[in-house]
Amino acid sequence: MSRVIALSERVNLQIRQTMTDASGGQQISWILLDDVWAEVRPASFTTGTRIGGTTTRRFVKVFIRDRDDLMLPMQVQWAGKVLSVLGMRSQNSGFLELECEEVLQ
Repeated sequence: MSRVIALSERVNLQIRQTMTDASGGQQISWILLDDVWAEVRPASFTTGTRIGGTTTRRFVKVFIRDRDDLMLPMQVQWAGKVLSVLGMRSQNSGFLELECEEVLQ
């Protein structure tokens, strides 16, 4: 049995833009692609140790209406948080599932 998807949250879909700066380096910025309705579901979290301390990662699934103009790298802004999109999967129900990660320090 599939769960009903309730699009009750507003999220910003952002794509990465890379530009060459005056010294020949690259400057990366994120630009708004679209502002859409979504359902955001917590998925899991992990905690790990690295040089300099502990890192916690929260994984979140974001469901939006299916569309074919998205590609990685991409990020989602939701409720003041920046979520990196790790992967996308089209659902049979006409929705797109974005598998996202938020790194918490």
